[in-house]
Amino acid sequence: MLLNRLLVVTTLCSLSTCAPIEHEDAIAMIGMTDHKDMSGKAGDPPQKYFHESTFDPHYDGRFAEKALGYQEQKAALKNLVRTFLETMKDLGIESWLMHGSLLGWWWNKQIMPWDSDADVQVTEASMYFLATYYNMSVFHFKTPRLPTGRNYMLEVNPNFSNGDQSDWMNVIDARWIDTESGLFVDITTARYNLTHPAGEGMMSCKDGHEFRDTYIFPLRDTIFEGVAAKIPYRYKDLLAKEYGDWSLTLKEFAKYVHSIPVEGRFAS
Repeated sequence: MLLNRLLVVTTLCSLSTCAPIEHEDAIAMIGMTDHKDMSGKAGDPPQKYFHESTFDPHYDGRFAEKALGYQEQKAALKNLVRTFLETMKDLGIESWLMHGSLLGWWWNKQIMPWDSDADVQVTEASMYFLATYYNMSVFHFKTPRLPTGRNYMLEVNPNFSNGDQSDWMNVIDARWIDTESGLFVDITTARYNLTHPAGEGMMSCKDGHEFRDTYIFPLRDTIFEGVAAKIPYRYKDLLAKEYGDWSLTLKEFAKYVHSIPVEGRFAS
């Protein structure tokens, strides 16, 4: 194991009694009494659970007042993803890379250089398990890359149990949050849609993505950001559908140049 989770610091509440961590709780967690609340809660509709920051949609303003510089953000994202993947592996949670993170795997087995978040999916059973036993749990990591230690919080949106795509304010079912930088991993649930007109085996997420289960399972083992990860079985088809065929072959984008795609190079 490349990362060692020292301990689960605390579980702040159960799902049935849980409310979002407020700014006052957040600053107590990070030990900064003069920290400003930069969440977008005041301007968001009341039914929205997660509130992105006012300065960047990929930061949690309860824990951060401004975005990190490019290199610092890149390092924090790598640690964010590594800690998430290792924790899910330890908990026995079936999760896999999706969207921009899957595209980053395709090209370099890393986060895309312009990305400022990460995207993963889990099964509905896994989300219920996380919500029941690990919601609001804070995990502390101390590693060679994090010599002073850092806390990461798993926060589950209580609206996750509503799988209807009309709940567009709550398409993100959970987040893995770096309580020092405010960066996070978006976690969405892939659910079976028993009434889908395409018939049995169709899965969907609240964000509108739909696919047949044979596109996801069996999951493939691989490496992402230097640690064990899983990806969908028909990853290439999913990427082409979401981003277009050109996304799998165009080596230059946004002034960045990609290396050769990693297709077929799976971990044993």
